[in-house]
Amino acid sequence: MPALLRTLLERRVPHALAIYAGASWALVEFVAFAVDEFLLSPHLTRVVLAGLLLLLPTVVLLAWFHGKPGRDREQLARTEKIGIPANLVLCAVVLWLLFGGQDLGAATTSFTVKTEDGDVVERTVVKSEFRKRTALFALEAGPGLGEDELWTTYVVPLAIEYDLMADDFFVAIPFDVLAWGLMERGYTDLRGAPVSLKREVSRAQFAEFLAVGEIDRVDDRYRVTLTVHETRSGSVAGESVHEGSDLLALVDEMSAAVKTALGIPSRETVEDLPVRQRLTEDDAALESFVAGLVKGQLQWDDDVAIDHLTRATTLDPTFTAAHRELSRWLGRANRPEEALAAIQAAMESLYRLPERARFQVRTEYYLLTGETDRVASILDMWIELYPEDLNALEIRRRMQEMDDDLEGALATLAEMRRLSPGNGSLLLAEAALHEVLGLLDEAEVALTEFVDRFPDDRGGVTRLSDFLRRRGEHEAARERLTRAALLHPLSQRLAWDLAELDLETGRFDDARRTYERWRDQARTSAERAQALGALKRYHRFRGELAAALRHRSEWLDETGGDFVQWPVDVVEDVFLHLEAGLVDEAAALLEVFEEDGLWESDNYLLRARVHVLLESRGVAAAREEHRQAVAAAANQSRFLAAPLAGDLGLVHERAGDYAAAADSYIRAIDLAGGFGHMARLQRVEFHLGAGRALRRTGQLEDAEAHLRQLLFRVPAHPHAHLELGLLFEARGDTAAAVEHLRRALAAWENADAAFEPARVARARMAALEG
Repeated sequence: MPALLRTLLERRVPHALAIYAGASWALVEFVAFAVDEFLLSPHLTRVVLAGLLLLLPTVVLLAWFHGKPGRDREQLARTEKIGIPANLVLCAVVLWLLFGGQDLGAATTSFTVKTEDGDVVERTVVKSEFRKRTALFALEAGPGLGEDELWTTYVVPLAIEYDLMADDFFVAIPFDVLAWGLMERGYTDLRGAPVSLKREVSRAQFAEFLAVGEIDRVDDRYRVTLTVHETRSGSVAGESVHEGSDLLALVDEMSAAVKTALGIPSRETVEDLPVRQRLTEDDAALESFVAGLVKGQLQWDDDVAIDHLTRATTLDPTFTAAHRELSRWLGRANRPEEALAAIQAAMESLYRLPERARFQVRTEYYLLTGETDRVASILDMWIELYPEDLNALEIRRRMQEMDDDLEGALATLAEMRRLSPGNGSLLLAEAALHEVLGLLDEAEVALTEFVDRFPDDRGGVTRLSDFLRRRGEHEAARERLTRAALLHPLSQRLAWDLAELDLETGRFDDARRTYERWRDQARTSAERAQALGALKRYHRFRGELAAALRHRSEWLDETGGDFVQWPVDVVEDVFLHLEAGLVDEAAALLEVFEEDGLWESDNYLLRARVHVLLESRGVAAAREEHRQAVAAAANQSRFLAAPLAGDLGLVHERAGDYAAAADSYIRAIDLAGGFGHMARLQRVEFHLGAGRALRRTGQLEDAEAHLRQLLFRVPAHPHAHLELGLLFEARGDTAAAVEHLRRALAAWENADAAFEPARVARARMAALEG
């Protein structure tokens, strides 16, 4: 070893390496400076560093042979001709493999546009590849923080988002999206969740970074510890501690720390105002603003949320963000005139927001005024000034879909995917558009790509399995769901989807066991309530209405009768009582819902009232109630058009007008847009009604076509098999009739003795086999 060291020193190899290391460090520092100063691609620093490391063999070879006393020219020639070129080629290949797909140019791009005032200016925008998609989570509360100050745990991430929104390097995940990700895992106030779970939620939203921390009270000062993690690895990108009596002043410090951790360079062209000027100078208004968001987005109390936001705007009439949020919640509450007044107030104080955000408020204003031509114009201006603004492109896509310009929406999605290739939600949106356009193979490719790229995202698996079920590929869907459920055994959504698939394909025992295991393994009251609701629907599917009603009682105990949060289950309960012949009880439920205010909060109860009146007071009363329901829903919910058309079919059917009933059901099928779970259930209901009505009119071929469509989606549907049994009996095809009746009775094996459809199926089976 001493001999080798002496030889290396004689050949001056350590000297050469030391000089190379110093020069390399200087070069890396210079490139890093150039990247920050001239907004070049941050990949350049890594390219230079990797290249310098890969060239070390060349430096060692040159030092070894050139540093030897007395030159061995033959050996040196072989080294220079073979070793050094080989190292250079290897270096080039490795760099190409590592960075070949990266943008190594400038991190920004410039272009000339007209501003809102008509001036021609040069704009510089950040390329989407270099934007930092970040999840800002609510802070944890330290031991010194009082109950009356818990609102500060929410205001810090919201204020950081508003503080950094002027810099297009920064992209924040919306607060409500992150909140839902934690709430569905049992963290209803967003606090207490471990960082590992927050990383999972962040990855589900394709964020590159997440920020977490703690806020505490030390004497009369706030102390905030803020940590920024890289989402993929979990490593710490930056950590800082901030202390002071003015919380929003601390947010200004935290925003600077977040930018440093994310590697966002400072730019003179970016407007950097104190966050108080973005939000409000009034602390009480700020507290009310945050309380409104918490009540609305975490506790689903729209009325209280509106009260808090109204107080915030009263305390500070220039509080633009509060006016904007108030407008949104008033719109949700079907108070369009007040929503318009709120957005008008936001328009009057637009100066608080940066230019990009001002465009978004203007767009919302024109949407509320109904001036769609101006929406299109403002979008054109927005996208011209900020061609890579994903918010603008997302609004354009939605407008194109509303105008049925699906090809245009698909082109916009393609541009969004180019700008944000890591955002998998765009793949899902693209798949949905492909399916609407009938491009089923392209839709499956997009969904499969999503599942392959994001294997931990359970939503992708459920979307793909739903798609496969709509194509009739139930076994392929089961294979996907089974594999995903093995990886995520505690996932309630996967358990629900797998059990529903088993139920609808006739694997009844498997479905029941999955539902019961989900109920027994429920970690929260909400999960248990959902499992009980699923068991209630399972027994209803099988004609076991007494068991369904028992599970409803358990569900009521679990939810504490909080109907507002469970509108779908509430409407199902009305229909369940009607199906069980408990008309008075169904009517009493409606009265309870009206007293609890649910009548106004969920318009699907308009349907329930039609059904109750049909059973209690007859066709005429139901027809009049249906007319009123259609008028009430016309200005409130376009999603009710299809189910109300189906309800009219039922009214016609009860009146004996089967031709009109069939027309209403078929119209309902045409109106049932979308491919979600509710749309699929609606189509099943409408195909069954159309098949039943058409059979009564003697149009057996058309009736069979509708019933086959139903069974294509739900192969074990007992009512469809009963109708087909009656249809084939009318045709004189006894064997086919018996086969379908047998399948219906397989589902209704343990149906209640008073369950009329099962009694009809048994009677017809006995008659045909006797």
